[in-house]
Amino acid sequence: MIQSLLRSMELLEVLKEKNRSFSIAELAEAINLPPSTVHRILQTFCEKKYVMRDERSHTYRLGPALIPLGKAASQGIRLQDAAYPVLTAMSSQTTEDSYLIIPVGNKGLVIEKVDGPNHLKVVEEFGYEMYLHCGAIRKVLLAYQSPSFIDEYLKNVIVHDRAFPQVCPDVLRTELTKIRQCGYAITQGDYVNDAIGIGAPVFNSEGELACSIGIIAPNIRIETDAQLNRQLKSVLHFAGELSSDLGFVPSGPSVA
Repeated sequence: MIQSLLRSMELLEVLKEKNRSFSIAELAEAINLPPSTVHRILQTFCEKKYVMRDERSHTYRLGPALIPLGKAASQGIRLQDAAYPVLTAMSSQTTEDSYLIIPVGNKGLVIEKVDGPNHLKVVEEFGYEMYLHCGAIRKVLLAYQSPSFIDEYLKNVIVHDRAFPQVCPDVLRTELTKIRQCGYAITQGDYVNDAIGIGAPVFNSEGELACSIGIIAPNIRIETDAQLNRQLKSVLHFAGELSSDLGFVPSGPSVA
């Protein structure tokens, strides 16, 4: 990649932090470049209104010319297309089957799957549709629904229909609260005996839940806390990567 173009892209990555303007010194430190080089790049961006300069504070932020570009890009993204390389990388790293699931009413639908290299598998194929309290990857979807949706789900699916797998409504509500607090779900033998599921949410450019991704593996391949933590770390990493690809910018302190 052309070095100057790479530096410009790195600069935009720093500037995309929400509700934040940066001085030249802060930007230079963040991407490890001389202030003079950063200043030259910013001048070019300002000419095209990709970046705006505050004349009073002498700080910089993203400009309005990027808005139509972002809208055009987001409209052209097909979720499966964005997810496939991420799922492929996740299967390669975890050596397990990776799944992309979206909510459809009270159920979660598998719309993409990438097989891992192991021959012993937990079989769940593309197009599988099961209730949202079935397994870690679907429970993540349920946990991030509105309180009113969860109330109706507990009333109609858990209490009235006694849908499989049967669970106490209060226990499920507590589990969903914990999932949302932690940002992930882990289940063991939830609806498949001797299987472990790990799921994490994926968000779009509006900060809304887009889908969930995760892995399902036989217990015999995740027998220790160290193995579980390693797989969880991978799932969270790739969920964050896919969210970023969809335009999501997490709130939080900047990384210099």
